[in-house]
Amino acid sequence: MRNKEVYVDKDAVYNFLTSPTYNWRRFTLLLFRQIYFAISRLLDNSSEEVLIFDDSTYDRNRSKEVELLSRVFDHTNMKYIKGFRMLTLGWSDGNSFLGIDFSLLSSANKKNRFNEINPNIDKRTCGYQRRREAITKSTDHLVPMVKRALAMGLPALLYRLYSVWP
Repeated sequence: MRNKEVYVDKDAVYNFLTSPTYNWRRFTLLLFRQIYFAISRLLDNSSEEVLIFDDSTYDRNRSKEVELLSRVFDHTNMKYIKGFRMLTLGWSDGNSFLGIDFSLLSSANKKNRFNEINPNIDKRTCGYQRRREAITKSTDHLVPMVKRALAMGLPALLYRLYSVWP
């Protein structure tokens, strides 16, 4: 926000970041597509490209009033923590990693959630849909994530992936 060429007030940026009406998923998919096509011109045919699903924990142990905060199992420390799980679909060429799609997940089990969905949020917004999706099982997200990536122009990437495989 210190760039003098950009005439955007910091309040506008905060409003953008906190509003439940902006479609973050579409924004990240479009951003990935632009960056991928810029990087793909630099790759040769011998570059191996892969899609990666990553399920990482997002620790919020000091939080109390965070919406959909839940008790999740951290497989690296082998203990339960207070926080979320971040399911990410990404692309890599071995040197770079680009996030394609993500879901911030709470627990599907209601007894493991400390706080529920804010009832004041408009149910027609993207933010509410993401909250509903956060309380489903992570395996239910895998196929829709790939389908969304395909709908945004990922077939070019998949063609490159399949063309280098024997």
